[in-house]
Amino acid sequence: MVREFYVSGYAELGEKGIIRYRIDTDKKTIDEIGSVTCIENPTYMVPHPNGHVIYSGEKHKGEAEVVSFLLEDAGAHVTRKLGTGGISACHISLDPTCEYLFAANYATGSLAVFSLGSDGSLLERTDFRQFEGHGADPVRQDRPHLHFALCTGETVYACDLGQDVVWVFDFDRKTGKLIDTDRNIHVRPGDGPRHLAIHSAHPEYLYLITEMASTVYVLKDNGNGYETVQTISSIPADYDGPENTAAAIRFSEDGTRLLVSNRGHDSIAVFQVTESDTLLPAVFSSSGGTGPRDFNVFGDLVVTSNQYSGDVVVYELDGLTLRDTGIRSNAGHPSCVQPVL
Repeated sequence: MVREFYVSGYAELGEKGIIRYRIDTDKKTIDEIGSVTCIENPTYMVPHPNGHVIYSGEKHKGEAEVVSFLLEDAGAHVTRKLGTGGISACHISLDPTCEYLFAANYATGSLAVFSLGSDGSLLERTDFRQFEGHGADPVRQDRPHLHFALCTGETVYACDLGQDVVWVFDFDRKTGKLIDTDRNIHVRPGDGPRHLAIHSAHPEYLYLITEMASTVYVLKDNGNGYETVQTISSIPADYDGPENTAAAIRFSEDGTRLLVSNRGHDSIAVFQVTESDTLLPAVFSSSGGTGPRDFNVFGDLVVTSNQYSGDVVVYELDGLTLRDTGIRSNAGHPSCVQPVL
């Protein structure tokens, strides 16, 4: 089987900030077939479905930027940069129709919205939301910390680790504006919501991972808001190692399993999704390195990006366990894995 994917990670200008890989699981090979060196510290990136454009957040001194790249045979070149209005744009995402781009600023706790052209071009910032307040932990939650944003079409979810809230907005698609609602989701003080996933076949359910508590919340839309159906740990009950901070959360392509990465325990937790959309206790496999900030699922393959050790590792998802294929590379400080569309 041959697959291609992108890995981005922290890098200085002139270094490989985004790498395009091709793997061959039959030959047990991994090859770099392209790279982007014209961006400083790409924090997170997402490809446009047209296959010609990539967007990334750029972390540097001062205001963060979102950057659009046009892909070329020899690499890529920057087509536009726009300020996010905050510092450390740690996550970016596209809406389902690729008309808007969302950027979450971690350090300053804000959310920015950008309009896109039909060709994927980055046009203008259409909205900006600066959050105020703090959480229970005086160190990690001294202010808002936006970690993630997801637009489902008419709704935008934004995870605020600093205030233990998932902000839920209606979205005006004509103007690109966020509209406040009374459906915001509050988690236990000090849990620190980070990322969430939605089951494609059951969109009324949200699956939220909290970074600081390493807990998955299963939440259901009851028509008036979201109720907590289940909370379950993403690390073993007897774990007594270094502090764990959970990171990414994604479904397998068939929706039968939910995966979470753990930094500290340095594992991928795989949960079986039941017929009632709750989760059975996780089965744990090594992430293949230290600090698995992100991973992605491509059919029966799982690719992990271990930021601290630099390892990009390819596994086969075999039921609830990850089987090492022996395919791996080093990508500096990898922090994001995305498919080649």
